[in-house]
Amino acid sequence: MEYLARVNPKYFAAIHQCAAKGDVRYYLNAVQIERHPKGGVLIVATNGHFMGVIHDPDGWIADGRESVLIGTVSKRLLSACSVRTGADGRSPSKLWIAEKFSLVSSLEETGEEPEMFGFNSHLTEKTELIDGLFPNWKRVIPTKRRTEVEPFPCINGEYLEVFNKVGVLLTGIKRFGGAGMRIEPSAGDGGVIVRFNDNELLDRFFGVVMPMASEPLPGLLPDWAAHEAEAAKAAEAKADKAAKAA
Repeated sequence: MEYLARVNPKYFAAIHQCAAKGDVRYYLNAVQIERHPKGGVLIVATNGHFMGVIHDPDGWIADGRESVLIGTVSKRLLSACSVRTGADGRSPSKLWIAEKFSLVSSLEETGEEPEMFGFNSHLTEKTELIDGLFPNWKRVIPTKRRTEVEPFPCINGEYLEVFNKVGVLLTGIKRFGGAGMRIEPSAGDGGVIVRFNDNELLDRFFGVVMPMASEPLPGLLPDWAAHEAEAAKAAEAKADKAAKAA
């Protein structure tokens, strides 16, 4: 039994939300774990239209490997990664990944590998490694902020809904979708950056949503709504003037 990688199970379950579902490009259905040059690992998933990335500073990948691509993850495994406590009454602490299975353990110590069906092993589940090349996800990361006032790009709201789930999984906070999202468009035609308003996650997680093709909006509001707003302001100003004159 040889383990190839070890990550925070909560991080893995959250980033898996960004993977494709049943895509013919099988590598997009997987989650990439890769070595980070400054320590730990990066966990990445994308469906080609949006992406989630998180740095796990305590993650590990076996010597001689730069990355591991994991597919065929069951709902049962994802649930075991994200529950508050397992059968031993402790929170899941590590997800250990081998060639043909993965194991969720509550043991925080990493000096010894966990037993497949030990007391602290919450779940041992069959998983598969993908023999394929994950996309070069770094080339789509925007690096410049918008410096000019421009209309916000059109994006698929479904992906923001997914990021809401990601935030809840990462923080455990259901209210405000994981403490709230920060959404910022990048310069030019680059993607929209999503981050979470959480002290730990601000330095660890980011998401990217690619903009959709759309016609520019002629105004901030529909014509009828703009008319109603202006009429309400005019009526309020008239009432204030009458009150002062009385």
